[in-house]
Amino acid sequence: MLLIFRITNCFTHHVYSQCLEDQRTLLLELKKELIFESAYSTKLVLWNDRTQDCCSWDGVECDGAGHVISLQLDGEGISGGIHNSSSLSGLGYLEKLNLADNNFGGGQIPGGILNLKHLTY
Repeated sequence: MLLIFRITNCFTHHVYSQCLEDQRTLLLELKKELIFESAYSTKLVLWNDRTQDCCSWDGVECDGAGHVISLQLDGEGISGGIHNSSSLSGLGYLEKLNLADNNFGGGQIPGGILNLKHLTY
């Protein structure tokens, strides 16, 4: 009797996508709008227009289609708050926004953030 075994490997596939151009533009505009201490920054300070794929930037996570879904900007030395930023409110797929350990000094939450319908964290 001849037995034939078929071996298949199962791999976890991570969906990798390059960010969409409008998402990249919005992130670069957000960086310009923020006041942050470059000596403390380990993420924002590295965002630049020479790197095309913003999904690979530290602190940025994208979905499979290239939309920014998470910004982890904790401990970046951001001060002065976030003003009613059209660039932040333009990130319509944003689910997570971490701004812990920055110095907002009692600043207000801009109304544009309230328009982010997917924001849960």
